[in-house]
Amino acid sequence: MKKIKPFMVERNFLILMTGVFINGLGSGIYSVAGMLLVFNLSGSVLYSGFAFFAITSAGALSFLIAPLANYARYKNGLVYSNLIKAIILFTIPLVHYTIGLNVWYVIILLFITALFTQYTYPIESTILPIIVGKDNVVEANSYLQTIREAMDIAFIAGAGIIITFIGTIPAISITAVCLVLVTISYAFFNFQQPDISREKSHSIGSAVNFYFIDLRAGFNYIRNSLVPKMIFSIVFINIAMVIMTTNLPAFSLIKGNGIEATYGFYLASISLGIMIGTIISPKLRQINFGKLIIITFIGTGIMWIGASTLPLIASMILFCIGAISIGVLNILVFSSIQKQVETAYIGRVITVITSAAALGMPLGSLLGGVLGETLSPEIPVMICGISMIIFSVFWLCSSVLRKLPGIDRVNLFKNSEMA
Repeated sequence: MKKIKPFMVERNFLILMTGVFINGLGSGIYSVAGMLLVFNLSGSVLYSGFAFFAITSAGALSFLIAPLANYARYKNGLVYSNLIKAIILFTIPLVHYTIGLNVWYVIILLFITALFTQYTYPIESTILPIIVGKDNVVEANSYLQTIREAMDIAFIAGAGIIITFIGTIPAISITAVCLVLVTISYAFFNFQQPDISREKSHSIGSAVNFYFIDLRAGFNYIRNSLVPKMIFSIVFINIAMVIMTTNLPAFSLIKGNGIEATYGFYLASISLGIMIGTIISPKLRQINFGKLIIITFIGTGIMWIGASTLPLIASMILFCIGAISIGVLNILVFSSIQKQVETAYIGRVITVITSAAALGMPLGSLLGGVLGETLSPEIPVMICGISMIIFSVFWLCSSVLRKLPGIDRVNLFKNSEMA
Protein backbone atom coordinates (compact mmCIF):
# COMPACT_ATOMS: atom_id res chain seq x y z
CA MET A 1 0.00 0.00 0.00
CA LYS A 2 1.35 3.36 -1.01
CA LYS A 3 2.21 5.56 1.96
CA ILE A 4 0.37 8.88 2.22
CA LYS A 5 2.74 11.84 2.02
CA PRO A 6 2.75 13.99 5.20
CA PHE A 7 1.88 17.19 3.30
CA MET A 8 -1.38 15.61 2.07
CA VAL A 9 -2.82 15.62 5.61
CA GLU A 10 -1.38 19.03 6.56
CA ARG A 11 -4.12 21.43 7.70
CA ASN A 12 -3.42 24.25 5.23
CA PHE A 13 -3.02 21.85 2.29
CA LEU A 14 -6.41 20.29 3.09
CA ILE A 15 -7.94 23.78 3.21
CA LEU A 16 -6.38 24.60 -0.16
CA MET A 17 -7.68 21.31 -1.58
CA THR A 18 -11.16 22.08 -0.25
CA GLY A 19 -11.06 25.49 -1.89
CA VAL A 20 -9.82 24.03 -5.17
CA PHE A 21 -12.59 21.41 -5.11
CA ILE A 22 -15.40 23.90 -4.40
CA ASN A 23 -13.91 26.35 -6.91
CA GLY A 24 -13.87 23.55 -9.50
CA LEU A 25 -17.58 22.97 -9.01
CA GLY A 26 -18.42 26.66 -9.21
CA SER A 27 -16.15 27.51 -12.14
CA GLY A 28 -17.36 24.47 -14.09
CA ILE A 29 -20.95 25.67 -13.86
CA TYR A 30 -19.92 29.30 -14.45
CA SER A 31 -17.87 28.58 -17.59
CA VAL A 32 -20.90 26.97 -19.22
CA ALA A 33 -23.65 29.20 -17.80
CA GLY A 34 -21.88 32.52 -18.47
CA MET A 35 -21.38 31.95 -22.19
CA LEU A 36 -24.83 30.40 -22.66
CA LEU A 37 -26.41 33.36 -20.86
CA VAL A 38 -24.71 35.80 -23.25
CA PHE A 39 -25.79 33.72 -26.25
CA ASN A 40 -29.38 33.40 -24.97
CA LEU A 41 -29.70 37.12 -24.19
CA SER A 42 -28.32 38.22 -27.57
CA GLY A 43 -29.13 35.29 -29.86
CA SER A 44 -25.92 36.15 -31.69
CA VAL A 45 -22.50 34.52 -32.00
CA LEU A 46 -21.07 38.02 -32.38
CA TYR A 47 -21.92 38.79 -28.74
CA SER A 48 -20.31 35.51 -27.71
CA GLY A 49 -17.23 36.96 -29.38
CA PHE A 50 -17.57 40.13 -27.31
CA ALA A 51 -17.86 38.02 -24.14
CA PHE A 52 -14.72 36.03 -24.97
CA PHE A 53 -13.00 39.32 -25.82
CA ALA A 54 -13.79 40.60 -22.32
CA ILE A 55 -12.57 37.42 -20.60
CA THR A 56 -9.38 37.08 -22.67
CA SER A 57 -8.59 40.79 -22.29
CA ALA A 58 -8.43 40.19 -18.54
CA GLY A 59 -6.01 37.33 -19.21
CA ALA A 60 -3.84 39.57 -21.35
CA LEU A 61 -3.67 42.04 -18.44
CA SER A 62 -2.52 39.41 -15.95
CA PHE A 63 1.11 40.61 -16.17
CA LEU A 64 -0.10 43.94 -14.74
CA ILE A 65 -2.36 42.40 -12.10
CA ALA A 66 -0.30 39.47 -10.77
CA PRO A 67 2.47 41.60 -9.13
CA LEU A 68 -0.23 43.25 -6.98
CA ALA A 69 -0.44 39.95 -5.06
CA ASN A 70 2.86 40.86 -3.37
CA TYR A 71 1.36 43.99 -1.80
CA ALA A 72 -1.20 42.32 0.48
CA ARG A 73 -1.34 39.40 2.89
CA TYR A 74 -1.88 36.27 0.81
CA LYS A 75 -4.71 35.03 3.04
CA ASN A 76 -6.52 38.37 2.90
CA GLY A 77 -6.08 38.56 -0.86
CA LEU A 78 -7.71 35.15 -1.35
CA VAL A 79 -10.54 35.74 1.12
CA TYR A 80 -11.62 39.21 0.00
CA SER A 81 -11.19 38.68 -3.74
CA ASN A 82 -13.35 35.52 -3.70
CA LEU A 83 -15.96 37.30 -1.59
CA ILE A 84 -16.08 40.23 -4.05
CA LYS A 85 -16.48 37.79 -6.96
CA ALA A 86 -19.40 36.16 -5.14
CA ILE A 87 -21.12 39.52 -4.56
CA ILE A 88 -20.64 40.45 -8.23
CA LEU A 89 -22.22 37.21 -9.43
CA PHE A 90 -25.15 37.54 -6.99
CA THR A 91 -26.10 40.77 -8.80
CA ILE A 92 -26.93 38.80 -11.97
CA PRO A 93 -30.02 37.02 -10.57
CA LEU A 94 -30.89 40.19 -8.59
CA VAL A 95 -30.93 42.34 -11.72
CA HIS A 96 -32.63 39.60 -13.77
CA TYR A 97 -35.58 39.27 -11.38
CA THR A 98 -35.97 43.06 -10.88
CA ILE A 99 -35.22 45.35 -13.82
CA GLY A 100 -34.11 42.72 -16.33
CA LEU A 101 -30.67 41.76 -17.62
CA ASN A 102 -28.83 43.48 -20.43
CA VAL A 103 -26.26 41.47 -22.37
CA TRP A 104 -23.63 44.21 -21.95
CA TYR A 105 -24.07 44.15 -18.17
CA VAL A 106 -23.27 40.43 -18.18
CA ILE A 107 -20.25 40.91 -20.45
CA ILE A 108 -18.83 43.63 -18.17
CA LEU A 109 -19.26 41.39 -15.12
CA LEU A 110 -17.50 38.53 -16.94
CA PHE A 111 -14.55 40.90 -17.47
CA ILE A 112 -14.43 42.06 -13.85
CA THR A 113 -14.60 38.54 -12.38
CA ALA A 114 -11.88 37.43 -14.81
CA LEU A 115 -9.66 40.25 -13.51
CA PHE A 116 -10.06 38.98 -9.95
CA THR A 117 -9.15 35.47 -11.12
CA GLN A 118 -5.89 36.83 -12.55
CA TYR A 119 -5.18 38.19 -9.06
CA THR A 120 -6.01 35.04 -7.05
CA TYR A 121 -4.38 32.39 -9.28
CA PRO A 122 -0.75 33.50 -8.69
CA ILE A 123 -1.45 33.71 -4.93
CA GLU A 124 -2.60 30.06 -4.87
CA SER A 125 0.56 29.11 -6.80
CA THR A 126 2.76 31.13 -4.43
CA ILE A 127 1.39 29.77 -1.15
CA LEU A 128 1.82 26.12 -2.18
CA PRO A 129 5.60 26.03 -1.40
CA ILE A 130 4.90 27.84 1.88
CA ILE A 131 2.35 25.20 2.87
CA VAL A 132 4.04 21.96 1.77
CA GLY A 133 7.71 22.97 1.76
CA LYS A 134 10.06 23.27 -1.21
CA ASP A 135 10.94 19.56 -1.18
CA ASN A 136 7.31 18.60 -1.82
CA VAL A 137 6.25 21.40 -4.15
CA VAL A 138 6.61 19.50 -7.45
CA GLU A 139 4.67 16.49 -6.20
CA ALA A 140 2.00 18.65 -4.54
CA ASN A 141 1.65 20.81 -7.64
CA SER A 142 1.30 17.74 -9.87
CA TYR A 143 -1.29 16.26 -7.52
CA LEU A 144 -3.35 19.47 -7.43
CA GLN A 145 -3.19 19.93 -11.20
CA THR A 146 -4.38 16.40 -11.93
CA ILE A 147 -7.25 16.80 -9.44
CA ARG A 148 -8.18 20.18 -10.99
CA GLU A 149 -8.39 18.77 -14.51
CA ALA A 150 -10.26 15.63 -13.42
CA MET A 151 -12.82 17.84 -11.62
CA ASP A 152 -13.10 20.08 -14.67
CA ILE A 153 -14.25 17.11 -16.75
CA ALA A 154 -16.90 16.02 -14.23
CA PHE A 155 -18.14 19.48 -13.24
CA ILE A 156 -18.27 20.97 -16.75
CA ALA A 157 -20.14 17.96 -18.10
CA GLY A 158 -22.45 18.05 -15.07
CA ALA A 159 -22.95 21.79 -15.50
CA GLY A 160 -24.52 21.26 -18.92
CA ILE A 161 -27.05 18.87 -17.41
CA ILE A 162 -27.77 21.17 -14.44
CA ILE A 163 -28.34 24.17 -16.70
CA THR A 164 -30.69 22.16 -18.91
CA PHE A 165 -32.96 21.56 -15.90
CA ILE A 166 -32.70 24.79 -13.88
CA GLY A 167 -31.54 27.43 -16.41
CA THR A 168 -28.53 29.74 -16.61
CA ILE A 169 -29.54 32.30 -13.94
CA PRO A 170 -29.97 29.81 -11.06
CA ALA A 171 -26.78 28.07 -12.22
CA ILE A 172 -24.81 31.31 -11.82
CA SER A 173 -26.31 31.65 -8.33
CA ILE A 174 -24.82 28.23 -7.49
CA THR A 175 -21.40 29.54 -8.59
CA ALA A 176 -21.80 32.56 -6.30
CA VAL A 177 -22.66 30.29 -3.35
CA CYS A 178 -19.57 28.18 -4.12
CA LEU A 179 -17.41 31.32 -3.97
CA VAL A 180 -18.86 32.18 -0.56
CA LEU A 181 -17.93 28.68 0.65
CA VAL A 182 -14.41 29.12 -0.78
CA THR A 183 -14.13 32.43 1.10
CA ILE A 184 -15.12 30.75 4.37
CA SER A 185 -12.66 27.88 3.77
CA TYR A 186 -9.71 30.18 3.04
CA ALA A 187 -10.50 32.23 6.17
CA PHE A 188 -9.18 29.24 8.19
CA PHE A 189 -5.65 29.42 6.68
CA ASN A 190 -2.99 29.81 9.39
CA PHE A 191 0.28 29.58 7.43
CA GLN A 192 3.07 32.05 8.14
CA GLN A 193 3.59 34.42 5.23
CA PRO A 194 7.27 35.31 4.71
CA ASP A 195 8.18 38.99 4.71
CA ILE A 196 8.67 40.48 1.26
CA SER A 197 12.29 41.61 0.95
CA ARG A 198 11.87 45.21 0.00
CA GLU A 199 12.00 48.52 1.76
CA LYS A 200 8.78 49.69 3.35
CA SER A 201 7.31 52.31 1.08
CA HIS A 202 5.98 55.44 2.71
CA SER A 203 4.34 56.97 -0.35
CA ILE A 204 2.21 55.99 -3.31
CA GLY A 205 5.03 57.01 -5.63
CA SER A 206 7.56 54.62 -4.08
CA ALA A 207 4.99 51.79 -4.04
CA VAL A 208 4.33 52.31 -7.75
CA ASN A 209 8.09 52.34 -8.38
CA PHE A 210 8.54 48.98 -6.60
CA TYR A 211 5.63 47.56 -8.60
CA PHE A 212 7.21 48.44 -11.95
CA ILE A 213 10.60 47.12 -10.79
CA ASP A 214 8.92 43.75 -10.15
CA LEU A 215 7.18 43.94 -13.51
CA ARG A 216 10.39 44.67 -15.46
CA ALA A 217 12.26 41.89 -13.67
CA GLY A 218 10.13 39.21 -15.29
CA PHE A 219 10.64 40.67 -18.77
CA ASN A 220 14.39 41.14 -18.35
CA TYR A 221 14.89 37.60 -17.09
CA ILE A 222 13.65 35.98 -20.33
CA ARG A 223 14.67 38.72 -22.77
CA ASN A 224 17.71 36.89 -24.18
CA SER A 225 16.35 33.37 -23.81
CA LEU A 226 14.58 30.98 -26.17
CA VAL A 227 11.24 31.76 -24.53
CA PRO A 228 10.30 34.84 -26.64
CA LYS A 229 10.90 32.80 -29.80
CA MET A 230 8.31 30.27 -28.65
CA ILE A 231 5.72 32.83 -27.53
CA PHE A 232 4.76 33.62 -31.15
CA SER A 233 3.78 29.98 -31.66
CA ILE A 234 1.68 29.96 -28.50
CA VAL A 235 -0.04 33.21 -29.52
CA PHE A 236 -0.94 31.67 -32.90
CA ILE A 237 -2.43 28.57 -31.23
CA ASN A 238 -4.41 30.68 -28.77
CA ILE A 239 -5.92 32.84 -31.52
CA ALA A 240 -7.04 29.73 -33.40
CA MET A 241 -8.42 28.14 -30.23
CA VAL A 242 -10.41 31.24 -29.27
CA ILE A 243 -11.88 31.52 -32.78
CA MET A 244 -13.21 28.00 -32.20
CA THR A 245 -14.32 28.33 -28.57
CA THR A 246 -16.17 31.58 -29.29
CA ASN A 247 -18.43 29.59 -31.61
CA LEU A 248 -18.64 26.51 -29.40
CA PRO A 249 -21.98 27.42 -27.70
CA ALA A 250 -23.73 27.85 -31.07
CA PHE A 251 -21.81 24.92 -32.61
CA SER A 252 -22.87 22.66 -29.71
CA LEU A 253 -26.53 23.64 -30.01
CA ILE A 254 -26.45 22.77 -33.73
CA LYS A 255 -24.80 19.38 -33.12
CA GLY A 256 -27.07 18.63 -30.14
CA ASN A 257 -30.33 19.74 -31.77
CA GLY A 258 -30.76 22.64 -29.33
CA ILE A 259 -29.93 20.74 -26.10
CA GLU A 260 -27.88 23.10 -23.89
CA ALA A 261 -26.17 20.23 -22.04
CA THR A 262 -24.25 19.49 -25.26
CA TYR A 263 -22.09 22.58 -24.71
CA GLY A 264 -20.93 21.21 -21.35
CA PHE A 265 -20.17 17.85 -22.97
CA TYR A 266 -17.98 19.50 -25.62
CA LEU A 267 -16.06 21.47 -22.98
CA ALA A 268 -15.65 18.28 -20.94
CA SER A 269 -14.33 16.38 -23.98
CA ILE A 270 -11.66 19.06 -24.50
CA SER A 271 -10.76 18.93 -20.78
CA LEU A 272 -10.50 15.13 -20.95
CA GLY A 273 -8.13 15.38 -23.92
CA ILE A 274 -5.95 17.92 -22.10
CA MET A 275 -5.89 15.69 -19.00
CA ILE A 276 -4.80 12.68 -21.09
CA GLY A 277 -2.02 14.82 -22.57
CA THR A 278 -1.02 15.85 -19.04
CA ILE A 279 -0.84 12.23 -17.88
CA ILE A 280 1.18 10.89 -20.83
CA SER A 281 3.55 13.86 -21.19
CA PRO A 282 6.20 12.49 -18.74
CA LYS A 283 6.61 9.47 -21.04
CA LEU A 284 7.26 11.79 -24.00
CA ARG A 285 10.01 13.88 -22.41
CA GLN A 286 12.85 12.10 -24.26
CA ILE A 287 11.26 12.48 -27.72
CA ASN A 288 12.64 15.40 -29.75
CA PHE A 289 10.38 18.30 -28.78
CA GLY A 290 10.34 19.84 -32.26
CA LYS A 291 9.26 16.63 -34.00
CA LEU A 292 6.77 15.83 -31.23
CA ILE A 293 4.98 19.17 -31.65
CA ILE A 294 4.95 18.93 -35.45
CA ILE A 295 3.42 15.44 -35.50
CA THR A 296 0.90 15.91 -32.67
CA PHE A 297 -0.47 19.23 -33.93
CA ILE A 298 -0.91 17.91 -37.48
CA GLY A 299 -2.99 15.18 -35.84
CA THR A 300 -4.94 17.80 -33.88
CA GLY A 301 -5.71 19.72 -37.06
CA ILE A 302 -7.02 16.62 -38.83
CA MET A 303 -9.13 15.61 -35.80
CA TRP A 304 -10.76 19.02 -35.41
CA ILE A 305 -11.49 19.37 -39.12
CA GLY A 306 -13.28 16.04 -38.81
CA ALA A 307 -15.06 17.21 -35.63
CA SER A 308 -16.52 20.16 -37.52
CA THR A 309 -18.25 17.94 -40.08
CA LEU A 310 -19.18 14.67 -38.32
CA PRO A 311 -22.25 13.88 -36.14
CA LEU A 312 -22.34 14.59 -32.39
CA ILE A 313 -20.71 11.50 -30.82
CA ALA A 314 -17.92 11.19 -33.39
CA SER A 315 -17.38 14.96 -33.22
CA MET A 316 -16.89 14.94 -29.42
CA ILE A 317 -14.50 11.97 -29.61
CA LEU A 318 -12.35 13.76 -32.20
CA PHE A 319 -12.44 16.95 -30.10
CA CYS A 320 -11.10 14.96 -27.15
CA ILE A 321 -8.30 13.27 -29.12
CA GLY A 322 -7.28 16.53 -30.76
CA ALA A 323 -6.92 18.28 -27.37
CA ILE A 324 -4.29 15.78 -26.17
CA SER A 325 -1.51 17.75 -27.88
CA ILE A 326 -2.53 20.90 -25.94
CA GLY A 327 -2.02 19.06 -22.64
CA VAL A 328 1.35 17.72 -23.78
CA LEU A 329 2.57 21.17 -24.87
CA ASN A 330 1.40 22.84 -21.65
CA ILE A 331 3.06 20.36 -19.29
CA LEU A 332 6.36 20.01 -21.15
CA VAL A 333 6.88 23.76 -21.55
CA PHE A 334 5.81 24.49 -17.97
CA SER A 335 8.07 21.73 -16.60
CA SER A 336 11.04 23.06 -18.56
CA ILE A 337 10.48 26.52 -17.10
CA GLN A 338 10.16 25.14 -13.55
CA LYS A 339 13.48 23.31 -13.90
CA GLN A 340 15.52 26.09 -15.49
CA VAL A 341 14.14 29.34 -14.05
CA GLU A 342 15.36 30.49 -10.62
CA THR A 343 12.73 29.94 -7.92
CA ALA A 344 12.35 33.66 -7.19
CA TYR A 345 11.45 34.32 -10.83
CA ILE A 346 9.16 31.38 -11.65
CA GLY A 347 5.93 33.22 -10.82
CA ARG A 348 6.89 36.34 -12.75
CA VAL A 349 8.21 34.45 -15.77
CA ILE A 350 5.09 32.29 -16.05
CA THR A 351 2.91 35.39 -15.70
CA VAL A 352 4.84 37.17 -18.47
CA ILE A 353 4.52 34.14 -20.76
CA THR A 354 0.81 33.60 -20.14
CA SER A 355 0.09 37.32 -20.55
CA ALA A 356 2.04 37.50 -23.81
CA ALA A 357 0.34 34.35 -25.04
CA ALA A 358 -3.04 35.86 -24.21
CA LEU A 359 -2.43 39.05 -26.19
CA GLY A 360 -3.86 37.58 -29.40
CA MET A 361 -6.92 36.06 -27.73
CA PRO A 362 -9.10 39.20 -27.67
CA LEU A 363 -8.51 39.57 -31.43
CA GLY A 364 -9.39 35.90 -31.92
CA SER A 365 -12.61 36.41 -29.93
CA LEU A 366 -13.80 39.24 -32.17
CA LEU A 367 -12.70 37.44 -35.33
CA GLY A 368 -14.48 34.26 -34.21
CA GLY A 369 -17.67 36.20 -33.48
CA VAL A 370 -17.65 37.85 -36.90
CA LEU A 371 -16.94 34.55 -38.70
CA GLY A 372 -19.64 32.68 -36.80
CA GLU A 373 -22.20 35.42 -37.42
CA THR A 374 -21.32 35.84 -41.12
CA LEU A 375 -20.88 32.17 -42.01
CA SER A 376 -21.90 29.32 -39.70
CA PRO A 377 -20.41 28.03 -36.41
CA GLU A 378 -18.96 24.94 -38.13
CA ILE A 379 -16.65 27.04 -40.31
CA PRO A 380 -14.59 28.63 -37.46
CA VAL A 381 -14.12 25.16 -35.94
CA MET A 382 -12.78 23.94 -39.28
CA ILE A 383 -10.56 27.04 -39.53
CA CYS A 384 -9.09 26.19 -36.11
CA GLY A 385 -8.20 22.70 -37.34
CA ILE A 386 -6.57 24.11 -40.48
CA SER A 387 -4.64 26.60 -38.33
CA MET A 388 -3.15 23.74 -36.28
CA ILE A 389 -1.80 22.19 -39.48
CA ILE A 390 -0.39 25.58 -40.57
CA PHE A 391 1.26 25.85 -37.14
CA SER A 392 2.92 22.45 -37.65
CA VAL A 393 4.15 23.45 -41.11
CA PHE A 394 5.68 26.62 -39.61
CA TRP A 395 7.66 24.53 -37.09
CA LEU A 396 8.62 22.11 -39.86
CA CYS A 397 10.04 24.96 -41.96
CA SER A 398 12.03 26.44 -39.05
CA SER A 399 15.30 24.56 -38.55
CA VAL A 400 15.68 25.92 -34.99
CA LEU A 401 12.24 24.72 -33.89
CA ARG A 402 12.29 21.51 -35.92
CA LYS A 403 15.58 20.37 -34.36
CA LEU A 404 14.69 21.08 -30.73
CA PRO A 405 15.78 18.05 -28.64
CA GLY A 406 13.81 16.37 -25.85
CA ILE A 407 12.38 18.94 -23.45
CA ASP A 408 14.83 17.96 -20.67
CA ARG A 409 17.71 18.80 -23.02
CA VAL A 410 16.31 22.07 -24.36
CA ASN A 411 18.41 24.93 -22.97
CA LEU A 412 16.02 27.87 -22.69
CA PHE A 413 18.77 30.24 -21.57
CA LYS A 414 21.58 29.19 -23.87
CA ASN A 415 22.13 32.70 -25.17
CA SER A 416 21.13 34.57 -22.05
CA GLU A 417 23.52 36.35 -19.80
CA MET A 418 22.31 36.05 -16.23
CA ALA A 419 23.60 38.30 -13.55
